[in-house]
Amino acid sequence: MIDRRQPRALLRLVLERVAGPGVVLALAAGCSFVLDPERLDDVPRCRYDDDCPPADDPRYTLVCTVSEDFEDQELDFPRICSPRPAVSCNPREYPFDSPFATRYREATALDERYADPCSSTPGVQGCGPGDQGCAPGLSPHEISHRCDDLDPDTPPAVATDPLVTGQDVLDQLCRSVYCHIAFACETEDFRCVPCELGAPLGRGGCGDLYFAGVRSTVYQSADALIDECGGPEMDPEDAYLGPVGGDDIDIHE
Repeated sequence: MIDRRQPRALLRLVLERVAGPGVVLALAAGCSFVLDPERLDDVPRCRYDDDCPPADDPRYTLVCTVSEDFEDQELDFPRICSPRPAVSCNPREYPFDSPFATRYREATALDERYADPCSSTPGVQGCGPGDQGCAPGLSPHEISHRCDDLDPDTPPAVATDPLVTGQDVLDQLCRSVYCHIAFACETEDFRCVPCELGAPLGRGGCGDLYFAGVRSTVYQSADALIDECGGPEMDPEDAYLGPVGGDDIDIHE
């Protein structure tokens, strides 16, 4: 069951496998992963990123860091090798005819799909409450304050906006590669990251895009992501992406 107040906590079981057996990972604020160097003696120590070994899971890279509890201290605390997601979500880094790049072109060619619908459809899922409040069955989300359902197993609903054109495709790539709905594409450097509740879409925020109250068909359910999970052996080019606009395009053809 997904607690949308703590989305990154749900990734614990996945991330525990990244650095090998016996290593327990914790998620810190700002989507960074930290380990307790004082308690986990089997965690690789380092001074520079080059000192870190390759991650067991190729979707991650190990970088040299220190627990945020000690970052402001003057003492030289041990630095540790900590995992970061390493998969790119930049369509330009994929072959032109790959499913991901193709689906992104399809989405961004339909600019009108991403126009802000809330002025004409207030109160629907993803929009703010209108004069009459939210539509039946919906209520303001505790963080976004947009009208949303009460299902804790789904990301917050966010209405489309031209500033996030194609973001549903970018985020779904990351969800597919990491087999979990709590991943997103951070478009400053086009890297997949564990999403942060309350941050904007495109900046690592958690959320699903809704077109006038209807969830983007690009997304796949949490169960489907597990069923189609390729794990560490998956080629990101084969990301599990739904069709744009609900048409019958077969992304696996």
